Amino acid sequence: MSSLPSRVKIYVSIICIISVLVFGFLINEYAIPNVYSLIFWCVLAITAESLLIIMPSGAGISVAFAIILASLIIGGPLFAAITTTVGFVFRVVKLNNKIIHLFNAPVYKTIFNVTQSIIVVGISGAVYSKVSIKLGEGGQALSIVALLITLIVYMLLNTFIVSMLFSLISKQRFFNMWMNNLKMLFPSSLAIGTLGIIMALAYLEYGFGAVLLFFGPLLLARYSFKMYIDMREVYMETIQALSKTIEAKDAYTRGHTTRVEEYSIKLAKAVKLSHKQIENIKMAALLHDIGKIGIDDNILKKPGRLTEEEYKAIQEHPIIGAEILKDVDFLKDIIDIVKHHHERYDGKGYPDGLKGENIPMESSILAIADAYDAMTSDRPYRSALDKKEAIEEVKGSAGTQLHPKLSEIFVGIIKSELQAEEKAKSLKGAAVNDN
Repeated sequence: MSSLPSRVKIYVSIICIISVLVFGFLINEYAIPNVYSLIFWCVLAITAESLLIIMPSGAGISVAFAIILASLIIGGPLFAAITTTVGFVFRVVKLNNKIIHLFNAPVYKTIFNVTQSIIVVGISGAVYSKVSIKLGEGGQALSIVALLITLIVYMLLNTFIVSMLFSLISKQRFFNMWMNNLKMLFPSSLAIGTLGIIMALAYLEYGFGAVLLFFGPLLLARYSFKMYIDMREVYMETIQALSKTIEAKDAYTRGHTTRVEEYSIKLAKAVKLSHKQIENIKMAALLHDIGKIGIDDNILKKPGRLTEEEYKAIQEHPIIGAEILKDVDFLKDIIDIVKHHHERYDGKGYPDGLKGENIPMESSILAIADAYDAMTSDRPYRSALDKKEAIEEVKGSAGTQLHPKLSEIFVGIIKSELQAEEKAKSLKGAAVNDN
C-alpha cells in the first residue's frame, strides 16, 4: 500500500472507517438467526468468490451476488455482511496460472474488498429490512418491490465505491466511469440476483439440499460468461496476431501500434474522455492499420515517392480495416474510429473527406498519435525527426491536417515529458559529478 498515491490511501482509509461504523450498527441492530445456516452460506460464498472471472481490463466479476442476496433474504443484513466478508477473505482465485489467496494477495486489495462489501451489503440490507416483509410471510408484491429497491441501492453503492477508487488511481472522470460500470453490470446483476431469490425461496421451503440444486445453474451462468470472455480473448489474440503480421512485413513499423496506443491514451486521458472511450481508443490504436493486410507489399515498402495509383491503393486501408472489423460484434464501437483515422481537420483527408468536428474525436486523437509516431520513426524514404522537430510539425499541422485543440494539448504532454527527461538527465549528471 506504500506505493499507492496519497489520495488513494486517504480514500481507502475513509472506506475503512465507514465500514467499521456500518458493522457496529449492524451488530447493534441485527442478530444471527442460525449459526449452521451462516456456515453453509459462507461456504457457498467462498466457492462463488473463488470462481472469479478476470476481465481483460483486470477487473473481476463473480456470481457471488446471488449468494449475497439469498443470505440477505434469509438471515438479514448482519448475516449477509458476514457471509460476503468471509467469501472475500477466504476465496482462492486462479490468476495467470498463479493461485491467489489471503496470504499472498495485496493487503490493501483485501482490506478494500472487505470494507466496501460491508458498507454495500450492510446499507442495502438495512434498506431491505426496513421496506420488506420476509418472502413467504405474505405481501409478495411488497417483497418484490423491496428486492428491486435493494438491488438498485446495492448497485449504486457498489459501483460508486469501486468507480471512485479506479478514478483516483487512473485520474479518469469519475462520473463517466460510474455510469459505464452501472450500464455494464446492472443487466447481469439483475439476472444473477434472480437466481439468488430462487435459491432463498428454495432454502426457506425445502432447506439446504434444495439450494445445492440451484447452485448448479448459477455455476452454469458463470461458465457461459467465462466462455464469452474466453471467446472475446481469442478474437483479440487473433486480431493482434494479424496486426503483428503487418508490422513483421515492414521493419520500419515495428512497435508502431504500441506507441500509437500509448500516445493516444495519454491524450484521451488529458481531455478526460470516458473510460469506455479510452478502452475503444486502446483497441482502435492496436487495429488502426489492420487494413494494410490488403495492400501490396511493394507499395508498403516502396522507398521512393508513391505514384497517384499507389497512393489511392494506400488510401483503401482504412476501408479494408473497417470491413475486417465489422463482423466482430464486440469491436463494433471502434469501426468508425479505424475508418476515419486518416481524415483531416480541413476536410482533405480520406476515405470520406470528413471535416472539423464531424470527425469522431477518437479518430482525431488517433490521427495525432499516428502522425507523431510516424514523424519520430525511421521510414524507407526518410530518417526520423527528433521529438522537438516533431512537436513543431504537429503545431504546424494544427487546424489543417490535425485537430487544433487536441494538437495543442498533445504538444503540451510531449513537452512536459521532454522537460522531465531533461531534468532527470541533469540530476543524474550532477550525481555522477559529485561522485
